[in-house]
Amino acid sequence: MPDIKPRTYHQKGRFISRKIAVDSKVNSLDDSTFLLYLMLIPHLDAEGRMQGDPVMVMGWCCPRRGWSVEKIEGMLVTIQGVKRSDGLGMIERYVADSTHCLWMPGFEGEQKGLQKDREAKGKYGHSDIPPPPKKLLKMAGIKSSIEDKSFLDELKAEYNHLDVDKEWVKCQLYYEGINKVIKNPKLALRNWLDKAKGSKRQSPVRPSGNQQGMQEME
Repeated sequence: MPDIKPRTYHQKGRFISRKIAVDSKVNSLDDSTFLLYLMLIPHLDAEGRMQGDPVMVMGWCCPRRGWSVEKIEGMLVTIQGVKRSDGLGMIERYVADSTHCLWMPGFEGEQKGLQKDREAKGKYGHSDIPPPPKKLLKMAGIKSSIEDKSFLDELKAEYNHLDVDKEWVKCQLYYEGINKVIKNPKLALRNWLDKAKGSKRQSPVRPSGNQQGMQEME
């Protein structure tokens, strides 16, 4: 079985509204699929995400139901196939950073009293699961504000003579100005830093007389 870590720890359970009893979309599911949908909810982190691999779902949500991995996969596909008014599924699954992810759109709005500041922080906000693609977030009316910025620390070590955070903001504004999407943030910023004012490297020069020195090269 694949390693199930890392995992962001969260509260012992989640809120389920009484209106689920009369929700036509949820109640269109067969009994087993309906039960699996309910069993997903307590295991979602504060961002409404968890790993979406059916093996992981079985291990966390329903280890004693006797369902096969194939049956769970089929039920997850069925749940995703039931569409909300915004065109998103009741769950959405995607792959990001080599992780099979599951996200429940509308999760935060249903969690009355959700206090993220009391929950564990992860790599992506309050989650160790990467956020959904921007296309899905846009459909849900959510602005993507959570991103993995670990690459900034890596580049700060390489470009310690520059204000990398400030240059990252400028880099993003540049891409927005030319209406282009940054597909690889680390590579885009590295190229930006190489061209940034003050980004210089030292190269040896010939000694002049008894003097040895270095010259700054762009």
